[in-house]
Amino acid sequence: MLSYFLFLALAAAVFGVGVYGLFTRRNMLRMLLSAEVMFNSALLTLIVMAATSEPLGGRVLALIAIGTAAAEIGVMISIGILFFRRTGEIDVYKLSERTRGGSQKSHA
Repeated sequence: MLSYFLFLALAAAVFGVGVYGLFTRRNMLRMLLSAEVMFNSALLTLIVMAATSEPLGGRVLALIAIGTAAAEIGVMISIGILFFRRTGEIDVYKLSERTRGGSQKSHA
């Protein structure tokens, strides 16, 4: 039972690192990767909980979630590349200023 607690504590620490990275980074790709770290910590929690259950349903659900995470990271990176090709920037604050500046000019 103690080993499960250690894995859950590790998942909480990894989730904290992901939250820190999400809120302190300005680069869109780094923010997306921080969100992926948070998702992986949730997957670690799911796998630990699946290991405590007797039927194989939890383990199958964990494998499906891992496959979904692999597809998700591909989509997130391609969205980031698309933004870079369109705007030439991946700094989120500059993108939001550009969007706000464009909407204010169109209303005036």
